[in-house]
This record gives sequence, structure tokens and C-alpha cells, in this order.
Amino acid sequence: MFSSKLSMYVSGAILIILGALSLRYPLTMLQLLDATLVTILGIGLCVSGVNYLSGFCFFRRGVFAFLGVIDLVMGILLLTRPGINAFFIPFVIATWILLTGLSRIGTSLWLGGAGVRGWWLMLLSGVALVIFAGLMCASPLVSALSIMTVLAFGLIISGVFAIIEGVIIF
Repeated sequence: MFSSKLSMYVSGAILIILGALSLRYPLTMLQLLDATLVTILGIGLCVSGVNYLSGFCFFRRGVFAFLGVIDLVMGILLLTRPGINAFFIPFVIATWILLTGLSRIGTSLWLGGAGVRGWWLMLLSGVALVIFAGLMCASPLVSALSIMTVLAFGLIISGVFAIIEGVIIF
């Protein structure tokens, strides 16, 4: 029991320190995490692309095929181009958010025409995603720093919870 408790405390402390460093030195931490972020994003986009393509096979809606191909191309690009750095990530994320927003807008209009209740909620979220993507492209440095800030807070919160779990569970 003691080693598990100590392990929770140490891992919690490490997460909190990494989160604090990410808040204090976001650009340095972004450069350190550069290859990892690009790889994770590339894998995520490839998986997303396969999911969209399977949705196309099921629903036979062209938007799923379009989004699947775009996600796969962007994912493969990130995985095969080691020179792409973390400052490219906001553009990739913005492009993905833009395409997702546009597809949500199109799908919501289709659902509205089919008489589905609440279709306008999907329309609003699609419009919000398109606006958010535009803001990300307008200021990629701020977007990259925002991504690091969210990551930093996630690390700190995970660290705090790990320590609390060590106190309560063990």
C-alpha cells in the first residue's frame, strides 16, 4: 500500500510540475512536445478519417467521404513530414474544425428539411465551429499558446487528482 500511495504522490507532483512549467514556459514546452504532438495529432486524424469513411459506407452521404479523405490526408502528412512543427498544428486543427463545422451546418439543414426536432442546435454549433476556426487561423501563435495552456491546466488538474486519489484510495 505504501508504494502505491507514494507512486500516486510522485506522479501527481510530476504532473503538477509539468503543468506549471507549461504555463510558465509555453513556447519552450511546445517545442519540447513538438514531435509528440504532431505524431498524436497525425494518428488521431487518421483514425478520424477511417471513422468518417466507415460513416460514408453506412450512411452514403458524400460529406463523410470528403471529411474522411481530408482527415486521412492531413494525418498522413503529419506522420510523414517530420519537419512540420507544432506551430502548424493550429492550422491543422483549424482546418479540421472548419470542415467539421461546415459538415454540421449541412447535416443540420438536411435534418431540418427532414423535420427532425432540434436541428437548429446542430446549426448553431456548426456556425460556432466555423467562427472558432477562423479565429484560430487569424492568430496561430495565440492558438498554439492556447493549446499549451489547456494542456497545462489538464496536467495540473490530473496531478492534483492523482494526489487526492493517493490520499483517499490508499
